[in-house]
Amino acid sequence: MTSQEGTFSRERTAAAMHGTAEQLEVAEDILHRSAEESPDPRTTTRLHALGDEVTAQAHAIDQRADLLTGSDAEPRSDASRNATVAR
Repeated sequence: MTSQEGTFSRERTAAAMHGTAEQLEVAEDILHRSAEESPDPRTTTRLHALGDEVTAQAHAIDQRADLLTGSDAEPRSDASRNATVAR
């Protein structure tokens, strides 16, 4: 594998990882929204906790993807997470 092929492969992998992180953020939003709609306080707490765990995983995936490409940019999940409606 040439250096150029390796770079292209890492970029494709990183793009797929960023896509996965974005999908996880959609799931996170759904979990937090469902938590707010739940009449049971225990369910609300569990769903918010799960949403927070999903957020952490999405952020970690974004960071690993950036490491693959040597990106110094802010992970995309941070920018889109800032747009998430406050709980």
